[in-house]
Amino acid sequence: MASTIIFSGGFGSGKSEIALNFTLEKKGEDNRETILADLDLVNPYFASREMKGFLQARGIRVLAPAGELVFGDVPSIPSEIIGLLQQENRIIIDLAGDEVGAVVLGYIRDYLLKRKDLEFFLVINPYRPFAGDVESIKELKNCLEKASGLNFTGIISNPNLVEETTVQVINDGHNKVLQYAEELNLPVRYLTVEERFYEELVVYYPQLLKKIKINLRPQWI
Repeated sequence: MASTIIFSGGFGSGKSEIALNFTLEKKGEDNRETILADLDLVNPYFASREMKGFLQARGIRVLAPAGELVFGDVPSIPSEIIGLLQQENRIIIDLAGDEVGAVVLGYIRDYLLKRKDLEFFLVINPYRPFAGDVESIKELKNCLEKASGLNFTGIISNPNLVEETTVQVINDGHNKVLQYAEELNLPVRYLTVEERFYEELVVYYPQLLKKIKINLRPQWI
């Protein structure tokens, strides 16, 4: 896996949950310094920064806006990110999937390009309003790529309806994401599902399926 991994997607795509799970998984594989940079500076509702104490206790460094900006909507990039991008480490970035995310990516672009390897994932939940058709996905993709000069390297299929998710919901949604991927000319790298569905689905998607533990979902959903 690359030393720099960026997860982006529209509201409700599940990118923050996926970024958190990837971070914990990668940290568990070795003793390499691992950083989760929460650069989703718009959406406070599912932001990875909520898990800061949990992650720090496991040896993971968390970068996020401080103080009153933690749940603000003002683009305020943590100053440490530039220095850390110039060091030998593993950095996982949770990025807003909108114009603000594009601005953030443009700001750190030159430093990202100097990294040895980079994965840039577009997380898609086809059941969310911002991902209901391929044109909406193309608009998001083009916005981020144009502003940053970076190209997505793959798609993460994350079809779910939260508590109403079923195996059928996952299969139908994933098929829709596969159609998007063909039109976007991007490979689907992972199909992410909650732990409760993993055993039933791994037989059908042995190379693609990734188990996700839900950490960020508010109780009121």
